[in-house]
Amino acid sequence: MFDYGDIISVQYPSFTHYGIYTGDNQVIHNSKKLGRVWETTFDEFSDNHRVILSPIKPDDPRLAVERAKRYLGQPYRLFSNNCEHFVRTVSGLVKESPQIQKYSTLALGGSAFLMADNPMVKGAGAGAAIGALLSSSEKSPIGSSLLGALAGGFLGLVARSAR
Repeated sequence: MFDYGDIISVQYPSFTHYGIYTGDNQVIHNSKKLGRVWETTFDEFSDNHRVILSPIKPDDPRLAVERAKRYLGQPYRLFSNNCEHFVRTVSGLVKESPQIQKYSTLALGGSAFLMADNPMVKGAGAGAAIGALLSSSEKSPIGSSLLGALAGGFLGLVARSAR
């Protein structure tokens, strides 16, 4: 099973859901379904999906569980306080959601690619979107998206110059 204070996750088709294992078959997580942070059974958390140990590691597992208990009842907010923000915060990490960053970058990059007339902007948009797609789901996609945008913009410049 899992150890006290482990960050665990369930993979769904389009997102990963996170929680912190608090022992005795219990998990604290920020649930979109209930709209708040709550403690539930492991089985309710898993929702009949495979649960895995997340690479997100708390600085101190006991302290992470103490922090998590202080968040019980806090509201769920997709862009500022989702399950990923929650586990990162209680783990002593930067409060961020790489999944939200990834989908936002995909939307912006894809829009730039589809709507721009300028080949540099089209290339940068495509590169940013590809960089986001290739990034790890547990790490911020910003760096890989910026590299992709630079590479795509450069290729767009080369294509424009070749005309």
